[in-house]
Amino acid sequence: MNKKGSIYLIALGSIIVLAGVVMFLTDVVGAKGMILIGFFTELTGVYFYWQNKKTK
Repeated sequence: MNKKGSIYLIALGSIIVLAGVVMFLTDVVGAKGMILIGFFTELTGVYFYWQNKKTK
């Protein structure tokens, strides 16, 4: 994955986490799962970003 794709993954993870927090505050079912999915998406993006940064 390239550097641009990594940044998109980080942004997508942040959006999912924020949506999950809003859903959690309004007590919508599945909010905790969305927060976790967003968090892991961000971590994946950061991993690929660092990996690309090392190689270039």
